[in-house]
Amino acid sequence: MALPKYEQIAADLRGRIVRGELRPGDAIPSERELTERWSVARATIVKALEILRQEGLIETRQGTGSTVRDRMALARTAGERYKTSVTTGYIYTAGEHADIVSAERVPAPEDVAAALDVEAGAEVVRRQRVTFEGETPTATSVSWFSAEVAEAAPRLLQRERIREGTTRYVEMQTGRRPHTGRDWWTARLATDAELELLRLDGPAAVSEVRHVAFCQDGRPLTYEVGITPAGRWSRTEEYSMQP
Repeated sequence: MALPKYEQIAADLRGRIVRGELRPGDAIPSERELTERWSVARATIVKALEILRQEGLIETRQGTGSTVRDRMALARTAGERYKTSVTTGYIYTAGEHADIVSAERVPAPEDVAAALDVEAGAEVVRRQRVTFEGETPTATSVSWFSAEVAEAAPRLLQRERIREGTTRYVEMQTGRRPHTGRDWWTARLATDAELELLRLDGPAAVSEVRHVAFCQDGRPLTYEVGITPAGRWSRTEEYSMQP
């Protein structure tokens, strides 16, 4: 089945950016040019460009059009990846992919039990991945799900990538939509296992974020622990410093 036209246009521009045909600072063809080239309505072009903005590949300024962004080393949270999945249908941006290290049933450790509101030692699903940009590992994370959620979402136990991401997949399987997210941040030294997965020379600092997504009725839907090497920016916030 052919992709919708706006996804084809986004994929074409994304490929040109990833291949280096369009470099940071280069102008993206104007909406008028793209409309004529693809023989589509302007609304289709707007939708395609919005996908690339959500992926952080382009930026748009009024009066100057869209340009390719500098690709900073970024560490996106689970909540941010979920938003990308809802918008684009894919959890990873251009040039990214993940290897699933494990997908298994295990007894819930205490922190997992507390996060998922289950008894310590209760059966839960543990799913670990390593995320890459090209051939470089950029993060590793472990997602945890209750037995109830796993029963409704059997692909969680398969060592295969879930294109739309686990949170979005769980939402579609269970009807429980993420409503609120809660994150905890810290910095620490990487464990030996993390050094190996991220191909770091130890000792090395990493950032750890623990994320819980709650559905509309306040019940925890998923718990994730994400690890990224030092030097990757997690978020940017702009605010007034005027008195």
